[in-house]
Amino acid sequence: MEKKLPAKESMKEAVAPYSPKEVESRLASKLGEKRLELHGEALKIVNPERKDLTVFYPSPGPDVANVLAATRATTLHLADKNQQTEAIITEVNDIGGRIRKVSQSENKSEIDFEWDGKNRKVIFHLINIDKDNIDKLLADVGQYDVYFEKKSQGLSSDPKVMEKLIDNLKTGGHAILDYQADDYIGLEKEQLDSKYDGANYQYGDGRMRIHHKRRSVRGAAHIIHFNKLFSDVVDLRNGGSLGVDDEALNFFKEGYESNLMKLRKLYEAIPQESEEKASIRAEIKKELYDSEIDKSRVLDSTENLWKQMEGLKKKRLFNSTEEEFIGRASNPTEQQLKNFREEGRKIFREVFPVWV
Repeated sequence: MEKKLPAKESMKEAVAPYSPKEVESRLASKLGEKRLELHGEALKIVNPERKDLTVFYPSPGPDVANVLAATRATTLHLADKNQQTEAIITEVNDIGGRIRKVSQSENKSEIDFEWDGKNRKVIFHLINIDKDNIDKLLADVGQYDVYFEKKSQGLSSDPKVMEKLIDNLKTGGHAILDYQADDYIGLEKEQLDSKYDGANYQYGDGRMRIHHKRRSVRGAAHIIHFNKLFSDVVDLRNGGSLGVDDEALNFFKEGYESNLMKLRKLYEAIPQESEEKASIRAEIKKELYDSEIDKSRVLDSTENLWKQMEGLKKKRLFNSTEEEFIGRASNPTEQQLKNFREEGRKIFREVFPVWV
């Protein structure tokens, strides 16, 4: 049974409509000029014509401002294990929204409001998102045009949950994330202007990433598992945290074959009709058999240390001199690199005998 919540003073603060300029000013006050600029770039990709869109944002807290700035959506589904209704009302008022009605039934709140010249709605679902209740939640939410997620929420760590979240995203829709999503789950990265990759445009745990959904992702959970293992095996094949020297080669021989066997098992379980299977096979052979060793992934090589240093610079954590940093380099010899590569090729031929 629906229950209307009594109007509170906090609901009545924004009683007059705000001009577009005033709306932008309130968003900038809430988010900061740089964040608002970043969201403006996202809006050009996700909703340039400012059509009516539906967004789903799991584990958001009361974060309405970021969603509206980046999408201008008219329906926002937020789902969180902690009650956020009053905090959402406050945030809507902060960015110049005018509350029309607030109602609540069971574990759901609906907040109708006017903002930036349109009537909009936040539907808040009070729920702890996990594999046991994800189906019920998504059936209630329905499909959406935009999926919003920040990696710190931990949802992307469970492939089966992630598959379902992206499966409910409409084909042709967009995902706005703070991490690089896997292309095998049907998402293709959209390019932001390169200037938004800088330290001034930090977003969530990293940088804003926008992806376009190209196709259905049913059955993708298995491929996500495969990709995680494949990345680890490629790292091992390139020396990884072991380095590339005579001692590392002994560790490599012990672990590489078992990892390749696991990889083969996951590969063979991918359905034959999968449009990805042929390209996955080609990628396995290229990265693990044909390619030279990627020295940027070899522990304490010059290339690896340069890569680390550039990463620290971007995060503004680097305060040493380049000479001191690179002075740690212990580069493998050409013979060691050759031995490491040839041993890897030999083991690969034993595990994938018909591939080479």
